[in-house]
Amino acid sequence: QESRGLGDVYKRQSDMLHHNYGRIFMKRRYAFTLAEVLITLGIIGIVAALTMPAIIANHQKKETVAKLKKVYSVLQQATTFAKQEYGEVSEWDYSDPYEFGQKYFKPYLKVIVDSQKERYSYTDLTGQSHAYSTWPTLILADGTFIFIYFSEAYHVNFHIGVDINGKQKPNKLGRDLFVFTYYNNALRTFSQYEAGTTIRKRQDVISEGTSGQCNKNAQGGVLGVGSYCSTLIEMDGWEIKDDYPW
Repeated sequence: QESRGLGDVYKRQSDMLHHNYGRIFMKRRYAFTLAEVLITLGIIGIVAALTMPAIIANHQKKETVAKLKKVYSVLQQATTFAKQEYGEVSEWDYSDPYEFGQKYFKPYLKVIVDSQKERYSYTDLTGQSHAYSTWPTLILADGTFIFIYFSEAYHVNFHIGVDINGKQKPNKLGRDLFVFTYYNNALRTFSQYEAGTTIRKRQDVISEGTSGQCNKNAQGGVLGVGSYCSTLIEMDGWEIKDDYPW
C-alpha cells in the first residue's frame, strides 16, 4: 500500500510537470520574436504608403465636389432672389462689373469682404500661370471667392469664377477654381457647347480641343485649360471619376 501511495504521488508530480511544460510550450509557440514584429510592421508600413495617397486623394475629391455643389446652390438661390426683384438676367444693368455684383449678388449672399480689384493668381491644367487684378470679388463667410467676369461671346450673359477655398493653394483650374456661366438667363456650369439647343456631350467636354476642355492636353479657354471641369463634374453626377485630370 505504501508503495502504491508513492506511485500515486510520482504520477501526480509527473502529470503536473507535463502540464506545466505544455503551458510553457504553448506560450513559446504563440509568442513573436522581435524580428517577426519588425517584419510585420514593415509590411504594414509599405501597405500604408501605397494606399494612403489614394485614400487622401479620394477624400479631397469628395470634399471638392461637396464645396462646388454648395456654392452652385448658393448662387442659384441668389439668382432666384435677384430675378424676383430685377427681372431676367438679360435685363440687368451691365454697365459696371463691381456695381453689378453689389446690386445683384451681394444682398443675397453671406459676404464678408468685397473688392473692386482683387489680385488673384492661378494656374490652369497645363501649369500655365494667370494673374488678374481687375475682377470684382465677393468673399463669402466660408472663404469662397466669387469673381464676376463679363463676356458677350457664345450668347453668354456673364461668367462667374469660383475658388472654393479662396487664396489657399493650389489655386488651379479644375482643382479649387471653377467656372460657371449665365446662359439664357440661367446659371450653368461652363462650357462653350451651349449654342441653340445643342446638348453638351461628355466627349466634347473632356477632349483635347482648343476651347478650355477639362483635359491637360487642351488649349485656350475663357480662364484657361480646364475651364470646362465644372461641367464634367456635373455630367458625371457630381462626382470626380477616374479619368478626371486630377
